[in-house]
Formats: sequence, C-alpha cells, structure tokens
Amino acid sequence: MDLAAHEAIAGRLEAGKTAGWLSEYLVAWHGPRDGLEPEVTVWCAPDCKDETITTRLRSLLSGLVPAGAIVIAE
Repeated sequence: MDLAAHEAIAGRLEAGKTAGWLSEYLVAWHGPRDGLEPEVTVWCAPDCKDETITTRLRSLLSGLVPAGAIVIAE
C-alpha cells in the first residue's frame, strides 16, 4: 500500500464528508503485494444523486484511484 496515496485519497474523501455529500467511505487496497491498487466505496448523503457524486468523485480522485475502482454503495 502506498501510504501517501492512501492519505491523499482519505483527505479528499473527508472533504466530501465535511461538505455533506458523502456520509461514509472505505478505501481498500487489492492485488499482489508489490502491485496493490486502491478501490474506494462510498455511501452518499441521502439527498445526493449518484450521477452527481460519480462525477465529483472521478474528478476528486483523478490520478489516485482508477474510475473503475470507485463504487457507490446502496
């Protein structure tokens, strides 16, 4: 796991919680020991639309988490 990347991801997601459009998130790392890649699962605030959150997250996490590794939980 890349600790600096993990902290950067968590910091950006915390900003989403502070802004009120995320209620919770999980950052997990998957893959072989020498090639771990991040995956993010988020839970949106009740009044937010998934499409809006997806766009925000892709922009917010660009360069840190591949778009296909961002999951919005029900």
